[in-house]
Amino acid sequence: MDASLLLHLTSHRPLSRQAVDQLTTVDPDALEVLAMATVAEVLETVENAPGCVALLPVEDSYEGENTAVLDRLVFGTRRVFVSEEVVVGETLDAFRVPSDAPAEARVAVSAPRAIEHCHRFIRENGLVTRFVGSTQEACRIAAETGDTSLVVLAPAEVATAHGLVPLAVGVDDMPEARTRFFLVGQEVAAPTGWDKTTLVLTQPSDRSGNLQRFLEAFGQHDVNLVSLHSRPLSSAADYCFLVTAEAHLAEDRMTAVIEDLWAAGAQVKVVGAYPHRESAQVVAPFSEPPASVGRQSSAAEKAGVLGAGRPG
Repeated sequence: MDASLLLHLTSHRPLSRQAVDQLTTVDPDALEVLAMATVAEVLETVENAPGCVALLPVEDSYEGENTAVLDRLVFGTRRVFVSEEVVVGETLDAFRVPSDAPAEARVAVSAPRAIEHCHRFIRENGLVTRFVGSTQEACRIAAETGDTSLVVLAPAEVATAHGLVPLAVGVDDMPEARTRFFLVGQEVAAPTGWDKTTLVLTQPSDRSGNLQRFLEAFGQHDVNLVSLHSRPLSSAADYCFLVTAEAHLAEDRMTAVIEDLWAAGAQVKVVGAYPHRESAQVVAPFSEPPASVGRQSSAAEKAGVLGAGRPG
């Protein structure tokens, strides 16, 4: 894919820089990289500027799917497609301004997302919190003011670039947190032999069994689904479903799936087709929801589930 300009969100600058280096469908060395403030700005530019692509964060280990980004992509564009996915690791450390005086840490300063992800460290050290727009802004404020009471929570490369020194490493609640990015542009990626396709399926009416009929279209053609998310629409009782399948849009079996979806009454929008990424996946920081009950559970536990919705 030919591209000369790559956009990313200012709020995700450090992670986006990591993601650029992993891209395979475009040449990172040939790209001019530019940050923009909002998802809407990024997508509008990509849709109207040939040769422009963008990296957008669509999922992370703490918050799951980034609905705000996906909604803009699905509902706000006509000719923007996913052509690659990249997963990057994220680690937050604690920093302060250089000083010969003893540390007097009192205020944790960072972006809201970073502060939320460092809850344990903040609580254990008795810090109050101060929210700013980004980790980069937090580092800049500390460096410019020289305030030794500030504890900046940020990636190491951002903090050291502002001359800050470490107080503690790995202060986030989940040391192996990851974020998944979509590379979007005006084309899907060419087939590689091991690919994914993401579609949006809109049901014709809120009729019982619609989702089952949609899923059968994939099963009948031996196409494996790897994700499924529903989204309510503003029209009464209507839903759409964002689905990702392990097959490229250009494969015959994917063509057959889409034809069956049409036969079942679905409206189909192509969100993207891109290589299946052989890398670490974005996972939740949990192993199993507490109080889950299964086949091997006791009779009392099963009775608790079956009776949970009954009054009295």
